[in-house]
Amino acid sequence: MTRSGPELDGSLRESARGGYVVVDVETTGFSPARGDRICEIALISLDGEGETVDEWHSLVDPRRDTGAVHIHGITRAMVEGAPVIHEVLDEIWSRVAGRVLVAHNAPFDLRFLKDLPGSHWVTETLCTQRLAPEFLPYGKWTLAACCERAEVPLVNAHAALVDARATAELFRSFLRKGGSWQDRLYRAAQAPEWRPCGLPQREARRRPIT
Repeated sequence: MTRSGPELDGSLRESARGGYVVVDVETTGFSPARGDRICEIALISLDGEGETVDEWHSLVDPRRDTGAVHIHGITRAMVEGAPVIHEVLDEIWSRVAGRVLVAHNAPFDLRFLKDLPGSHWVTETLCTQRLAPEFLPYGKWTLAACCERAEVPLVNAHAALVDARATAELFRSFLRKGGSWQDRLYRAAQAPEWRPCGLPQREARRRPIT
């Protein structure tokens, strides 16, 4: 996996300021192809140096049962009245467009994101789980295990915002250790300017984070 790209001249560095967006989803199961859906999503926008610019998260009504409540803690009652995923697409894609998407075990999150209208806004991606062996001592590569070895706090895991914050801090630790993805920042920044999806949108329904 490429950690660093070609050196960019000043003009290119100026255009590579979209930064990153850390994403975490909680879902009803493992496969959108089998009818599983997102029931919570969190996005944390970071600048090119990894500093937090913006946080957004919402419960999502999956229009079915919420799946493994014993893992993510999201009950059917919690998502009653929450927006369905199409009603928060503008919040999602406005943060993804022009940024490098970062997630832990990114193929899982991408499986659900790419099932949504507007997934063409996802252009460049990084997976902290796949990057971890370059920056951490050998061990398990779950988010909890990586955070423990990187000395990143992770309490109340499997709440989307909690996991996204931990992933963002883990990613920052990689940046501090010399990780550089300027080539991906540059390519992501070349994406067309984001446009609203045109569907009715609603306010987020946020799970209390304790």
